[in-house]
Amino acid sequence: MVEVRNITKYFGDLKVLKGVNFKVNRGEVVCILGPSGSGKSTMLRCLNQLERITDGEIYIEGELMDQRKNNRTVNHIDAGRLQQLRCDLGMVFQNFNLFPHLNVIENVTVAPITVLKANKQEITKRGLELLDMVGLKDRAYEYPIRLSGGQQQRVAIARALAMNPKIMLFDEPTSALDPELVGDVLGTMRQLADDGMTMIIVTHEIGFAREVADRVIFMDNGVICEEGTPEQVIDHPQEERTQSFLKKIL
Repeated sequence: MVEVRNITKYFGDLKVLKGVNFKVNRGEVVCILGPSGSGKSTMLRCLNQLERITDGEIYIEGELMDQRKNNRTVNHIDAGRLQQLRCDLGMVFQNFNLFPHLNVIENVTVAPITVLKANKQEITKRGLELLDMVGLKDRAYEYPIRLSGGQQQRVAIARALAMNPKIMLFDEPTSALDPELVGDVLGTMRQLADDGMTMIIVTHEIGFAREVADRVIFMDNGVICEEGTPEQVIDHPQEERTQSFLKKIL
């Protein structure tokens, strides 16, 4: 479903990604661990083109999305097809980024109506189903200010799912939440995993990664240091840097 080949990313003179390679198969849940500043979030943003890579190649379902060398495009699909592929990548951010002037169901349906030209009546029905899935159907006509952080993040997940993505990207979705609100969001993500959604999750929730991930990637300083099953990477890490990181947070 996703393949990145030797991607590099500079911000000015700062090299944030240093030749990253990995693949994600259909229905696989991959959790990415690592300290702040290791390049995890930047990698996710490069996948859906919120950031452009400096070098390397990105493929979605075997189709070349982006190929760049020395910060110049070598090969790139046309803008229309790029838009379609980006719609296949749902993304949930650290902060909820809900529109404060729209109620919950409007937040969920605004993108499909605007981007996909979806029928308002049909997508509203679908939106209510998604809100029911995340346990918030009864709050459909409330405004974000009246929701807790955990509820807002679950609305953000429903909003991403309303675009019918094939792949979900999560960028530390619980980092802005109070500890007592984390469980509901992780529960929604567990349900998506059980339903077979392909997911790439940047997280510090080690217990969640151990329970849900098919594969764990540990990143540090812009490179992948270690990769394997949760048992291999979390319970029996081989690399000294992975061992040091886990020892501090477990």
